[in-house]
Amino acid sequence: MRESVSVNFKKSFPLFPLPETALLPHTVVPISVSEPSYRQLVDHALDGSGQIAIATLAPLDDAAPLSKTLNVRPAVCLGQVVQHDTKSDGYNILVYGLCRATIKQQQNPTKERVYSSVSLKATESSKEQNLEAKRDELHQLLQRPNLQRLERLEALEYWTDQKEITTLALFELIGGALLDDAEFRYELLAEPSFEQRTLRILSELRHIDQLLSISSDQSQDRWEKGVSWN
Repeated sequence: MRESVSVNFKKSFPLFPLPETALLPHTVVPISVSEPSYRQLVDHALDGSGQIAIATLAPLDDAAPLSKTLNVRPAVCLGQVVQHDTKSDGYNILVYGLCRATIKQQQNPTKERVYSSVSLKATESSKEQNLEAKRDELHQLLQRPNLQRLERLEALEYWTDQKEITTLALFELIGGALLDDAEFRYELLAEPSFEQRTLRILSELRHIDQLLSISSDQSQDRWEKGVSWN
């Protein structure tokens, strides 16, 4: 979808902060909106391009002085509202991740605009070479017996087999759906290099494979010693 949507980085974007990183490029996240300031944000976004900057709130520092500026981490995912439904107290929206970006400047709420907005700089690197080799490596890794036990394996194998899903998009889907660690997802969002992101994801899958192998060996050892879980 990203290829069919234009982004004008010369303008500002509404800033929608979430407690943790929930959106990567090529992935989709549902968001329920009820707070008045964010209802206005969605209203304005739908009247315009439908694009919003999905940010991650930074950890609170109790010792820091109070500030009117929303405390968010610099890496964001620029998202496109692709579906919205009204509800009694606001909206349910579906946001598709368009691209990585970094906050250049943040504008505080005003009397007329009761939410923050940001100017952004795109942070995607140029497309690296040898993408098919990365896809093949991922496919081979998913065939390992331990990873065949993953709950989401069917979805992962489906995505890998779909040639219309680019390798760039495939690894974003893997990072967003398989890995539940919010800090890890933020690191993926903040990393502009596709090469580095794929290395991180493949390394994490190998780590999961090792953990499942250790768990399986320990369970087998207990059964062999005559100990059961019953």
